[in-house]
Amino acid sequence: MFRSDRYFKVWQYSVGHRRLLLRSSRDMPPETRIDIHFANVDLMLLRPQYDGLVIRRADDEECEKTGLDYGVEVKPGRLFVLGDGLRSFVVSAPPQWHEDEGTMDDPSWFGHMRGTR
Repeated sequence: MFRSDRYFKVWQYSVGHRRLLLRSSRDMPPETRIDIHFANVDLMLLRPQYDGLVIRRADDEECEKTGLDYGVEVKPGRLFVLGDGLRSFVVSAPPQWHEDEGTMDDPSWFGHMRGTR
């Protein structure tokens, strides 16, 4: 679904709209910024940063296991695994990503989130 060798940080989370933004800033070459946006987040288990990032849709078995482990319903197609195994994941609508030349503090292409100008 998504793969990059770049460094990403958990950039923002908006409680009111349940939006999560991961960002690879343009402070190192290449001089572009990549934002990954997750909407309607129900559950997440994240690391603060990722040195390279792979996002894939979980299979039905992983959805069931995550639901049992965390006591929530995880519908097929709503669990996205970050990296290997189930050590980092987001239960949400499908992620979207966008690459641009915005600066670190510019609003995301996905719309304003508190904390950006």
